[in-house]
Amino acid sequence: MDFYRRFFLVFALSVSCLWARTEYCILPMHLDGVHEDYAEKIVSLTKDYFAAEGYGFVSDASACDYLLQVKLIRKEKGVALVYEKKNKSSETLWSYGHIVYSPGDFASVVSYVAREIDKLETDWIWGFGFGALGMIGPVDFVDYNYEPFVQFRVESVKIVLDLNIAFLGSRPHGVHGSVLGPSLSVAYMFGRHFVVPYLGAGINGALFITSVEKEVVNRYGVTEKESESETFGSPGYFFEMGLSLKLKNEVHIMLESRYFREFYKMNNILSGKKGAVHGFSVGVKIGV
Repeated sequence: MDFYRRFFLVFALSVSCLWARTEYCILPMHLDGVHEDYAEKIVSLTKDYFAAEGYGFVSDASACDYLLQVKLIRKEKGVALVYEKKNKSSETLWSYGHIVYSPGDFASVVSYVAREIDKLETDWIWGFGFGALGMIGPVDFVDYNYEPFVQFRVESVKIVLDLNIAFLGSRPHGVHGSVLGPSLSVAYMFGRHFVVPYLGAGINGALFITSVEKEVVNRYGVTEKESESETFGSPGYFFEMGLSLKLKNEVHIMLESRYFREFYKMNNILSGKKGAVHGFSVGVKIGV
């Protein structure tokens, strides 16, 4: 119970300090051969459609996540409406342009930009996770789990390489032990905004080390303590589901749960019988 209280307290504090939408600052509009009355219309449409997709706007360029440059350029048969997404160093990260032949077509272009502006992003995230890992068999236990990780995302797919480290600090049934295992997962993210659910699967390699002290009576009738250990390694697979939250200053928090199962069976150190190694993990990952 103390573990779960601490877990949710840390998570609540993290969210309360960092929670924010992705925010844009619209730079002064670039007009080339176009009347300035169109600028006001485009800015209004941009704010409306971006807000509908979950984005926010600030007037201070130093306080935003991205800069948004909008251009209106007169062409022979129409007006080119161009959007450029920039970082704070004014480097262009994404751009889109479309020829508009009547003012009524502006809305469809702005709507498309609001939906697509984040879809082609790729990024790397490094971080650390913590939570609980529980084995359902062959030895039952639930204990702390630590998980350094690196994540690569392209469009709606994320690929994660992590290392699961768990210690049987609670010593269930007197069993001491630890779990160590790298894993590789691929997940699909259902959206591109600041709160995104995802589903995935992966493969892992796991090393389980367990030991237990038993009291035995020797041939002289004296009770002694005897240590017995079991080491087991196996490849395996897992399924995962989670919720990714993109916070201010590119901080990411992921709430994640997994069900894992190893291909080989392991001896139960208490009973000596072999059983399938499987279980679950739940936790939170924080990355930048």
